[in-house]
Amino acid sequence: MTTLHNATQAGFSAVELLITLFIAAAFIGTGAQLYSVIIQNSDEARMRSIASNIAYNNMRRYAADATNPCTTSTPTATLPSNSGLTNASIVVTITCPFGVSTPTSRVEAKVLYSSPQQEAVHALYITN
Repeated sequence: MTTLHNATQAGFSAVELLITLFIAAAFIGTGAQLYSVIIQNSDEARMRSIASNIAYNNMRRYAADATNPCTTSTPTATLPSNSGLTNASIVVTITCPFGVSTPTSRVEAKVLYSSPQQEAVHALYITN
């Protein structure tokens, strides 16, 4: 009479291995999508930071052009040639928010950039 002994299994079955590979592939795919979104957001944040710095610097530069009594003007501002912004333009305006007979001026610098168009705006009130 022969007796059969229960053999213990060593290792993984093919089904277990395939399920593990499927789950790992799903995690890797999700990780790649997340990485892509992070890189894209990083680029947008870099461009927003550059545009904001340009707008702020121009606002401070043209604040000295504000006169007493207030006069409205639009000085010609230029973007740095190496800004790295695409489709960029800048507009600086000096306005009189409380009328031309008051000493208060508002200096606003607006940088438009990218496609679709984004903007960075800085404004300052000055009383001379």
